[in-house]
Amino acid sequence: MTTTLKEIVGELSGLSAEKQQVAASVIHALWVEEQAVDGIHPDWEAELDRRNAQIESGEVELVSESSMDAFE
Repeated sequence: MTTTLKEIVGELSGLSAEKQQVAASVIHALWVEEQAVDGIHPDWEAELDRRNAQIESGEVELVSESSMDAFE
C-alpha cells in the first residue's frame, strides 16, 4: 500500500460507518470511471445531461444530506 493510500485510509477510518460507506462508493465510482475504456456510456451521458438541465432550470432542487433523514 502506498503512503498516500495509507494516509487516505487513515483519514477515512475516523469517519462514521455511514460516511465511510459513502466515501467507498465515491472511490469505487471513480475507479470504475478510470477503468472504463470508452468513458461514459452514451445513455448515461444523456441522462446526466438531462438531470443537470433540470437542476440548472430549477425544475428540481437539490437537498442537503441532513434533510435526507426525513426520507427514512
